[in-house]
Amino acid sequence: MILKRPVVNTQQDIINKASVKELIEFERFCRDNALWGEMEKCFAPESRITISWFQGTGHEFVEASKKMPGRAPHKIYNTEIWLNGDKAVAIMLATIQKRMDMNGYPVELNSDAKLVFCVQKIDGQWFIVSMEGIYEQDSLVPVFPTTNMNVPMEEISKFRESYACLSYVLSQDGYDIAGDLPGIDRPDLVEAFYKKTDEWLSK
Repeated sequence: MILKRPVVNTQQDIINKASVKELIEFERFCRDNALWGEMEKCFAPESRITISWFQGTGHEFVEASKKMPGRAPHKIYNTEIWLNGDKAVAIMLATIQKRMDMNGYPVELNSDAKLVFCVQKIDGQWFIVSMEGIYEQDSLVPVFPTTNMNVPMEEISKFRESYACLSYVLSQDGYDIAGDLPGIDRPDLVEAFYKKTDEWLSK
């Protein structure tokens, strides 16, 4: 069902898609603005989060996000949504941003990813039941163009190409980074992930 052009959208479909889009964008807004209580309301009790630096429940994700050092806001672009009854899959294009110090110079991480949400209507209200990332590409750039910084390529090269800079930056903060996540450098993992997600929606 997913990754296919919707043929017909009923009025109720349009309402549901708008509600799903509002939910997942609000969850990201809460994450970026430290609205932890409201963020937690977005997740179903049995929700599951699987991203580079975290694997666990939605509740645990909120608690871990509270403790994350620094800021890592998201720039959100297009979102596509597929519906099947009380279920929906939403794919959000986003850039994860984070600033850090490298050899005394400020640098900025930009990491492009697809955030894939499985969403379900429970007792008349939409909730996130899972969120996973498909990683595309990232970069580390100096905040000031004249900065003469040295990027530690020998360290960055230890990580997966599609999220190497993100992995390096997070590892500097003490996080263990999962190396087996879907990314454009591993199309087999992406295909298997989409298959699993489509099966969930189709049930």
